[in-house]
Amino acid sequence: MTGQIRGNPWQTIPGGRNVYRKLLMWLSLACALMTACQRTDVEPSTTSATPPPAKAPTYTRGPQPTEAELRDAVKRTYEDVVSIDTARPNPFIVGDFNGDNSEDVAVVVKAGKGKLSELNSEYANWILEDVHEDQPPDRKNRHLRPSISGNDVLLAVIHGHERDGWRNAMARQTYLLKNAVGEPFEKQSPKQMSTSSKSLPVLKGDVIREKLDGTSGIIFWTGARYAWHPVS
Repeated sequence: MTGQIRGNPWQTIPGGRNVYRKLLMWLSLACALMTACQRTDVEPSTTSATPPPAKAPTYTRGPQPTEAELRDAVKRTYEDVVSIDTARPNPFIVGDFNGDNSEDVAVVVKAGKGKLSELNSEYANWILEDVHEDQPPDRKNRHLRPSISGNDVLLAVIHGHERDGWRNAMARQTYLLKNAVGEPFEKQSPKQMSTSSKSLPVLKGDVIREKLDGTSGIIFWTGARYAWHPVS
């Protein structure tokens, strides 16, 4: 019987040692590639794509309000305590006055007959303000809050709710403004104001531009209340 070859059999082949080394190198590379592929298939990725930031809604003006819609909005928030002042040819104005991307409406109103006590009540659902006061009213102290008389013409501002704005049945946040109705009566955006006047407060939304007692100015939202600011 022929004797067994001892040692590395590749040594008996001319150039076998080099072939042997190359074969081992290729086998090692193939094993490494197979292991990497298995890890890719088995192990889930630990990274996830970061979702894009939510885009803020863009305010879009709704259709021209009808008289019926205005009456419904005023009745929804004030019941019969105030009524629209029909003596004015255009008793309303729309815009995003508090800058929340929902359409608001401001309506000129007057006290309902025999409703002054309800209008001045500290338990009323609306916020009563005088736009010429420097500080917001103390709603808990009836003697420090502005008082409405029978001859006062008032501006009722109804803040909008979500996409439907002031037409939404949930739109019930409302401000009743004293000394706020003048002529002319128009809405202007912050961009329009910045190009027409240099001395302005911080504007968070659209403003109501008008002339009160012969002085031109704006009614604007401060972030907590409505205030008057003269504009030349």
